[in-house]
Amino acid sequence: MSNRITITRRIVQTVCFVLLLYGAFIWPAHLETGLPRIPGGAPRTTLYEKGRILWVSGKESVVDLYIPALACRFVARGGLLKSCIVHFFSENFTWRTSFRLMLPHILALTIMCVLLGRLWCGWVCPMGAMMDAMTWLRRLTGRGRLQVGEDQQRFLFNTRHLLLWGSLAVSVLIAFPVFGQGVNDSLFLIYCQFCPARLLYPPFGGVNPCWSDTTNTISSFLTGVGWAMFALFFLGFAIPRFWCRICAIGALVGYFNRGALLTIEKEPGKCSSCGTCRRNCPVDVTRVYSDRRAGVVTDPECQLCLTCLEDCPEPGALELRLLGRRIVRS
Repeated sequence: MSNRITITRRIVQTVCFVLLLYGAFIWPAHLETGLPRIPGGAPRTTLYEKGRILWVSGKESVVDLYIPALACRFVARGGLLKSCIVHFFSENFTWRTSFRLMLPHILALTIMCVLLGRLWCGWVCPMGAMMDAMTWLRRLTGRGRLQVGEDQQRFLFNTRHLLLWGSLAVSVLIAFPVFGQGVNDSLFLIYCQFCPARLLYPPFGGVNPCWSDTTNTISSFLTGVGWAMFALFFLGFAIPRFWCRICAIGALVGYFNRGALLTIEKEPGKCSSCGTCRRNCPVDVTRVYSDRRAGVVTDPECQLCLTCLEDCPEPGALELRLLGRRIVRS
């Protein structure tokens, strides 16, 4: 299959990168969708001053739409899309937004997740594209990758679910006054405060993000956590797609991966157990190799980059299917 899949994926990643980071430069005016606009509450990211972690350089996104990838509220000029799926739940839990307003957005997000699963991570997410670029640079310098063992993989898996549910729990708790005056302000959008995208994305649009917020003890602590997460992101030079392994967005979208309409399927009778899929998987998924039953072998960790299909030497052993229809096969 040569490298047609990789070339196609790189083109899609580049287009998505440009749109998600520079969409507000291309379409400066707000565009309405059929989804209801959710009115902001207090605190709001648009009200933060430049010395605060949650300062943003743009007031509104071009389109009031959330996606299951790391579209970010903190890109220059507000960005093309509103934000990621974790941001959506986090902010609206804190605002206690009515379920009636949230429901159309929840349905839209569910359709996106059920349709494509973690293809959003492998093909659309700008953070994923950055990590793939780091892997390319590592290979260009002739350096080998660091291997992640099963115990470490399990630890990273648990970490991302802890980050997901911990941040959402905080977003729920700070909605109630019992937690004290000013706590909402410091812990609002807590996942955003330490997500590397908050620091990585703005410079691509010529904006200097808030690197340090010492307003109070909580903001100082979260500044330190943000620096640590920012440093961890660059482990992607040695470990392919390292941030994906602890990303809360990936954890949430991963719940849909096994039941998504886009699937990787295997024909065991055509598999020679060569192990190529296991060795070449960027996130060390083993299910494609180890599952000996016919049918779906998509793993919750799989980002549907399709490296396994592209590298598999056995014709027809692996197939990508959408709604049961073959898209491509090894």
